[in-house]
Parts: sequence; C-alpha cells; structure tokens
Amino acid sequence: MTESGGRLRRLGSRAPRQHLPLAGSAAGAIVLAVLVAGGFDPMEKPAAEVEPLAVGEAVDLGPFVVTADRLRVVDELPAVSEGDDDTRVLALVATVTATGTTTQYGAMLSESVALDGVPGLEGDGLVPADDVYVMADGTRLDAVQPGLEYEVALVWEQDARADAPSEARLVLVGRTLRESSIDRSMEWLDPAPAVAGPIDVTVPEDES
Repeated sequence: MTESGGRLRRLGSRAPRQHLPLAGSAAGAIVLAVLVAGGFDPMEKPAAEVEPLAVGEAVDLGPFVVTADRLRVVDELPAVSEGDDDTRVLALVATVTATGTTTQYGAMLSESVALDGVPGLEGDGLVPADDVYVMADGTRLDAVQPGLEYEVALVWEQDARADAPSEARLVLVGRTLRESSIDRSMEWLDPAPAVAGPIDVTVPEDES
C-alpha cells in the first residue's frame, strides 16, 4: 500500500507519544503553547458536563460530527493491517463528517477519539487512536473535507500479552471554535471530553 495508507504495523516503531497529544496540527500547537503558559488543562471538565455515549448516535464535537458504530478486535483489517503474534488491532468503525467550510486534519480526528483504561495500549488512561483509515480503500485519512461523509476505522494497537477486552470505555473529545490568544485567528481549541461511556467489543471466537 502507498505511504498515504501505510500498514498499521509501522505504528509499533514510533517514538512514545503524549496523551492526549496536542501537537499534531496547527490548532494543537496553539493549545500546547497555552498549556505551557499555564492555561487550560484539556482534561479538567466536570463529570456532569460529559454526556453519556449512545452507540449509533451522532455527536457534534465541534470540528467533526462523529457516529461511533462498533468496536472490534481484528487480526487483519482489509487494506490496512495484518495481524502478528505480538499485537492485535482494536478498530472503531465510525461515520465522520467535518463541520464548517474548512478542511480539518486527520490527526485532529484521531486525537478526538480515545479509549480509556484499556490494558496493553501505548500509554495509560485516555489513549487517542493511533491512526484513522478510510474503510472503502484502506488509505490513511490525512484530511477531512467538509461536506463529505466518511466511513472510517480508528485504530489502536494492543499488546497481544494483554487480554482482549469485551467492553471498553470510549471517550469523544470536543473542541471550541474561538479566537486564538496567540495570533488572533479562529481555531478549534480547548480539547475536553464531551461524551464518554462503555461500548461492547466484538472479539474473534478464538480469543473470546
């Protein structure tokens, strides 16, 4: 496959990432600068303000509208990855559209969908998706065009030594469109959990 839709296996060799990562886009860089200056903590949001997850229902996260459909453990995701003895793939199938009139980064989308407390992922607590792929052809989704609907797979690699989960806590992270205090441009800032809740995980029969 071409680099734009590279195999998931390459994720295993990446340098450790910060969770939630904020430097994957121009907006993320601005948020990171605010955090360094002692500003908004992206995880400081009262639990009462986080809505419960409803699988199959659309959620407006600001830059994206996301509908989480199903979460599966897969040995192989067609055109995306091949399983091996060391890792398994958790794939959330979702429908995504970009709001507004501006193209959004795929990296921001992957940062907007996280699993919480799943053992064997790279990092503890909230772990954003490693990558996002278009289901139709397996290409990596680097840019989300406004006005188009995408069926995507948001993927995480799990260490095969950890048990495959039967249920996971899915967290959808929203952002607010406001003026940046750095350059006065309008940016999607202040990432914070908007929706969270359990989602069943479909596990292959040989792992259940």
